[in-house]
Amino acid sequence: MAGFVLEHAGVRALVGLAFAVAALVVLARVMFAAPMLAAGAAAGGATGCGDAAHGGDQESDAAHLLMCAVMLVMVLFPTRVHTHALHGVLLAMTLVFALLLGDRLVRWYRDAYPRAGQRAAAIGYHLVAAAVMLFTMSGHSGGGHSAEPGPAAVFAALFLVDAVVVLVSMRSGRARWWAAHPVGPAAGRGVPVAVLPHLIMDLGMVYMLLG
Repeated sequence: MAGFVLEHAGVRALVGLAFAVAALVVLARVMFAAPMLAAGAAAGGATGCGDAAHGGDQESDAAHLLMCAVMLVMVLFPTRVHTHALHGVLLAMTLVFALLLGDRLVRWYRDAYPRAGQRAAAIGYHLVAAAVMLFTMSGHSGGGHSAEPGPAAVFAALFLVDAVVVLVSMRSGRARWWAAHPVGPAAGRGVPVAVLPHLIMDLGMVYMLLG
């Protein structure tokens, strides 16, 4: 991947900027949601996995920030990233996301909180992204050989399809199963800011997998 990234400096800069924007959007969402979560807990008690009334999902936001940070480092410092260290980070993230998904599936089965299916899908998306990156990184050996291009291309196509589905669903006003956070209507024909991290993650995964 390092050679591909370094050969396309302009695209590299745009991708890095996009990941930074996604991280800032999620960080702003966390910062503005914190007072609402505190107020909701004081008024009606904590509901677990974020406040149901306000649609907060701090765990999914944290997963977004982690994924953005890891992918930003891989894009900005492709030749300085220690392969084994990155593999360990992705493995730890995959295991944590898997545990969170298991907990959310149990809560969904028990109907423990509103939008449980959406919340499970949100953390499931991060689990898939982390697992895909871990799979591709496992193809890097000490000799610098990368994984086979076939599976990476298939995964890239899947993330690209997901981005298209997100955009089409947004324009058609259909149910947004992937969004744990409520998404307000877009201004004019634009895309709601809350959806930008998901779209950036999709397109960023496509870029990195093809690289």
